[in-house]
Amino acid sequence: MSVPVSGPPRAGLLFGLGVDVIEAARIRRLLERIPRARERLFSSQERAYCERFSDPWPHYAARFAAKEAVGKALGIGIIGFVWRDVEVLSGGKPVVALHGGVADVAGGLGVTRIELSLSHTGGVAYAVAAALKEAPDV
Repeated sequence: MSVPVSGPPRAGLLFGLGVDVIEAARIRRLLERIPRARERLFSSQERAYCERFSDPWPHYAARFAAKEAVGKALGIGIIGFVWRDVEVLSGGKPVVALHGGVADVAGGLGVTRIELSLSHTGGVAYAVAAALKEAPDV
């Protein structure tokens, strides 16, 4: 039996790599102590995704870690950008959408896409982000 393959992943030049780890309990404490932080940190689509689960905290933590990892991959860290400008879409293979100032920074650096991997287990969420530039035609 053969399985159709869509082809190799698109090539890209690595601009930067970011990694972040955070405890879900830390995010839970933050969001319970400061309820408006949900709207400041997460888009309505991110909140709707996380709230679908009986235990939303690992999902919020994974998205929080993703935002930090993206900031690190772009070399801008986490200070001075609007958290909702990094949006994690989808629950399967996560997709990153950049908005506002973060999108402007990425464009200025020549970064054309962000690849993201998320995981959460044992009360800890992990995120790895790779900022990529398009590979030159060979």
